[in-house]
Amino acid sequence: MKRYATRPLAEDVATARADGSPVAQLKHLLDVPAEACFLGFALTHTGTGDYLSVAPDRPNAALCSWSGSPDRAVFFRNWSDTVQAAAARPEADIVLIFDVGDALLVFPAR
Repeated sequence: MKRYATRPLAEDVATARADGSPVAQLKHLLDVPAEACFLGFALTHTGTGDYLSVAPDRPNAALCSWSGSPDRAVFFRNWSDTVQAAAARPEADIVLIFDVGDALLVFPAR
């Protein structure tokens, strides 16, 4: 299993480069290495910090499963899908996850 670390959002949003893809801009803004792989957005449980690990299209929220490891999280590549899944789970927060080889970096999305 990979190590993982959480980081706060970068303070100076105004210094983000205006060139490149949205993911490249995020990497610059969050000081993530350019070679890191953006795995996607994920949902974390507000109370425990665990990651949603069961497909979010289940209609019954009681069927959700949470995992302490970001490796097992359900990843969303699309922001609107992520927001929709989070709206169905008021106990969830949205995070961004990057793979830097031997570790995963987790950032709050809001």
